[in-house]
Parts: sequence; C-alpha cells; structure tokens
Amino acid sequence: MAYQALYRTYRPRDFEEVAGQEHITKTFKNALIHNKLTHAYLFSGPRGTGKTSVAKIIAKAVNCMHAPVANPCNQCDHCIGIDKNMINDVIEIDAASNNGVDEIREIRDKVKYLPGTGKYKVYIIDEVHMLSTGAFNALLKTLEEPPKHVIFILATTEPHKIPATIHSRCQRFDFRGIGMEEMLERLNEIVEKEDLEIDKEALHLIAETAEGGMRDAISLLDQVVSYSEEKITVEDVHAIKGSISDNAIIEVAEALEDNDIVKAVSLLDQLISQGKEAHKLVDDFIRFYRDILMVKNTRVNASDRLLYSNDRFNELASKLSNARVFYYIDILHDTQLKIRYSGNAKLYLELAFVKMVDEMQKQQTLSIEKIRKLEDDFALFKTKIEETLEMIQETAYHSKDEEDDFDKRDFFDLDEESSDEDLPKETPEKIEKETPVSEEKTVKTSDQKSDNDQEYYQRFANKTYKTFDIEYVEDVLNTASREVKIDMVKKWYDIERKTEGKDLEYAKMITKGNLVATNGSMIIVSYDSYPMCNHVMKPSLKARLIELLEDYYGRKMMFMALPEDLWEVISKEFIGKYRNRQDDNEFIRLTPIDHPRLVEKEDEKEDYQDVESESVKEAKDLFGDIVKVKKQGDR
Repeated sequence: MAYQALYRTYRPRDFEEVAGQEHITKTFKNALIHNKLTHAYLFSGPRGTGKTSVAKIIAKAVNCMHAPVANPCNQCDHCIGIDKNMINDVIEIDAASNNGVDEIREIRDKVKYLPGTGKYKVYIIDEVHMLSTGAFNALLKTLEEPPKHVIFILATTEPHKIPATIHSRCQRFDFRGIGMEEMLERLNEIVEKEDLEIDKEALHLIAETAEGGMRDAISLLDQVVSYSEEKITVEDVHAIKGSISDNAIIEVAEALEDNDIVKAVSLLDQLISQGKEAHKLVDDFIRFYRDILMVKNTRVNASDRLLYSNDRFNELASKLSNARVFYYIDILHDTQLKIRYSGNAKLYLELAFVKMVDEMQKQQTLSIEKIRKLEDDFALFKTKIEETLEMIQETAYHSKDEEDDFDKRDFFDLDEESSDEDLPKETPEKIEKETPVSEEKTVKTSDQKSDNDQEYYQRFANKTYKTFDIEYVEDVLNTASREVKIDMVKKWYDIERKTEGKDLEYAKMITKGNLVATNGSMIIVSYDSYPMCNHVMKPSLKARLIELLEDYYGRKMMFMALPEDLWEVISKEFIGKYRNRQDDNEFIRLTPIDHPRLVEKEDEKEDYQDVESESVKEAKDLFGDIVKVKKQGDR
C-alpha cells in the first residue's frame, strides 16, 4: 500500500480526537443527540485547525446507521464509506477552483434529489470565500431554504470576505489556534503510535513553528521523520524549516551588543553558507527581539517557548533597554521591506548589522537610556533626602522648644507655655467610663502593642459611626499612642513608592493628608480643604483607601478625614479637657461636629476619573457650574 501522509493518517475520526476545539465539539455532540442540527453552518478559523475534519465527522454522525449519536461509530457501512470517499451523499467542493456561477447552479439543481444511502446529503464547501459575487448570489436562496435532507457546511480562513447575506443564513463557529499543551499532547500520541525517537526540545520546536495549526505541525513532523535517519534532534527541525537555532541568534545578538561587527558579519556568512535564506534570517531576528520585549515587559510562561528558559537569552534581555530593542526592530523592519525588491538580500542584512552597531546612529537611543538612568538616580537621591528630612523631623519631635507639636508629631496641640509634663509619657489604654480599669502597669513589648492595636479594632469595629462623627474622634484620641503614630508616620509617604497602576492615584490621595492621630488601627488624617474631606469620605472611595492602608501596614484599619482648621479646634478642646481631667482614666467627651461644608454623601460607584485633581472639585464646590474644565488640546 502506498505511503499516506501522517496528517491524513491521524485525521480525527470522531469529536474525541479533535484537539483544542471543545467549545465546538461539545455543541455538536449535544445537537446530534437531540436532533437539533440546523441546515447551514459556517466554520471559520486559521488553517489546519480542524474545520474540514469536523465537517466530515458531522457528515458521518448524521448518516451513521446508529443515529442519533454524539459520535459516529466509524464501524458501520455508512461511516466507513464516508471515510473512504465512497458515498456520494457527502459532497466536498473546493471553492478555490469551483468558484463560478455554473458550479453553484449545478448544486442548486441537485439538492432536491434524495440521498442515495444515508439520511442526509452534506455539502462541504471549502475556502468558500473564493466564490465569485454571482456564485454567492446563486447560493443564497438554496442556502436559506434547502430541502430537509440537505446540510451545508461552509469552511473559510477569511470570514470577512463572505457577504453578510451568507453570514445571516448560517450558524457560525470560530475555530481557534491549537494551544501549545494540546498540540504537544497530540504530537506525543502520534510519536508513540509511530514508535519515533525525538528530543523533547525538537517536538516543542515543531509545535512552536506550527503557530496553532495542527496540520502544519504533523506535516513538519512527517518531513523531519523522512530527513532524520535515527533520533530526531532540534538541528534536524531547523534544517527542514530553514531557520537557525536560538543559540546561533543569541551569538549574533551578543556580537551586535558588543559592537563587534566583524564577528557578527562572520557569523552571518556561516549561516548563509549553511543554506539559510537572508529574508528568513531577518524574520528570525525580528521575532527574537520581539521575544526580548515580551520578557522585559510582560509575564511570560517559560513553557510557551524554549527561548524563554535560555540563560544567555535572559542575560542579554536584562542588558538591553526597550528603546534600544525598538531601534533594532525598526532597522530590521526597514531591511525586510528593502529585501523584497532586491536580488541581494544578504547585502542589506549586512548593512543592517553595520547600522545597528554604529555609535552615531545609536546616539538617540543612548541619550534616552542616559536620561532614564539620570531619572532613576534622581528618584533615588530624592528618596534619600526625604528619609533624611524625616529623621530630622523625628529628632525635632523630641525638642522641648518645638511649637505646634500637635499638628506635626502628636495628637495634642500645645501652646508655648505647655511642657512635656502636660503630655502622658505612655498614653494609657483609655476605655469607656463604664469599663473597669486595671491599676497594674506593665511595660509593653512591640508584639503587645501590635495586639493592642487589633484590640482597638475589635473593640470599635462594630460601632456605627456617621461620616464625620465626633464619637470616632473621641475613641481615637482617648486611646491614641505617640509611639505608634511615630512608626506609622515614618512609613506614611512610602506608600506611593510601593504602589503602582491605578492604585498609585489612590495612594497619592492618602499622602496628600497628614496623619495627625492614631491608636494603630484607627487613624485621623487632616486635609487642607473641605471638598477633599467630603470626597475621600465617600463610602466607596473610603473603602478603597482603607484597603490600601491595610495592605500596606498589614493590619485591619479604620479611617476618618477632617479639615485642618476644624482639626485644630477639636484638638485644642481635647487638650484643655485632658489637662483638667480629674481621673487619669477619664474618657474625654468632645463637642459634636457640625459644619455646613461637611456633607454626608450617599455611596456611589467609584470611577477612576474620581481620583483626578481635587482642585477642580473644590473650585466647582465654591463657584458652581460656571467652572469649566479645559482639556489638553482644547483651544
């Protein structure tokens, strides 16, 4: 018997053998069992993904002698006859060569005849997008209302070329490219059945080369089997497909990065002498630099490509900046276009290498790299300055001569006559009046303080506070801790550096305010405007800010924002009552907050645009609808 190509030998014979199209096979199995097949289908998708194979499986299933079945039995006379193309009820037509009106009219005339052996006549029209306009028009009426014994299955790789009138008369199914895992699984099955010896890397390379087309992968495997005498290696696959190995590309790329044009051109000569085509080499280099961008800028899966697990590749990728890689790709793309109209492709590739190592040409990308390095250095320098300033402020915190302690370093606002004796050395655990107080005093470790913070949260979390509730302020100030506040303030502005994406805007909203009082789990933040406080206290936005703070500080937290001038009034009232208290454990009560510019808003869905500059919101709050926002580019 004559040799049969592997892709024909291992063509799927039922839905279980179809790889990577579960959304389609499941639909048809259910439709076949319940007799809910329609009269016309349109299969679209890349080449070699199973469109024609699924069409033939459907043709067998509807004509199977055991129908209705989810899968053809492949054993009855009808199934065997359709497999061997011996039954005339299944008509396969190549629209690329039969695209005229006459061929379609012939179909239209014959559909009225009953099937000869099976229950249905199935017309499979491959590459249907190649039909002429007249042929499509001739097909319309028949496709819309064919006889009950006829099923049309149209297959195409370019569905956008098919008229909408045809689309509307068919159920469309989109076949996707086969995934790497599914393709490797199918190829391994073939390798086992054919008893082949092949390297795992070689099989992976075959799957990569196919780019989602199972037929292409099996055909390439068939070619490599014929080429290789014994065990199939990666070199055998590269030899058949005319590509070069990853290590060869990396070696050339390293020479270009080292500005060694002599070595780069020498390596190119070796590749050309081995029969590699220059235009394919350009494609390989463009794909290589594209892979570098993927590794540098996205989360890639090392199992997707062998190259991603190559140590030399990853080392080179870490050295190259995005600007440099884009520069190289632009040169190679320009070379690719010139090669199309040239008889000497190697010449243009050599010129491209010279341009890639030319310092004058690189100057722009090198300048960009230097600017970005300076920006990084400046950011680091700025961070160090901020840390130094924080240390200076912390030192100043303990100075007896410092004025306005409350706003900058504690939860009190003392006048010039105040002394350290007016402040508690260790703020005791304040409790409600009815809660008994233990007279035993112990020195708390940092772990105990952390537990204390969570005790405060557990104690107060179940209370229902209004948006601007003085009871919340009382609970915070009566349990506040200077040491905890110092620790939190040290890290307050670092939240911006440890946040990225859209969350960075929320982090900036947090650091626009000053942390003025806290007991570790409950914080009060002061802002310089009333609209800003109203904005951040909206329940949806407030919940997002609390979530960021909890992730950052690693504990459950509660939050309130107050205007700076109102906070100053509240803090002075607390200080006066704190000094005049009769009992160290007295719970200090304050005057309720009642200010016309503080508004309790209903919750609403937070949009990313809500995080824009608060100056716009404050201006609208002050001046009303006369405020207009001028966007960039408006005149």
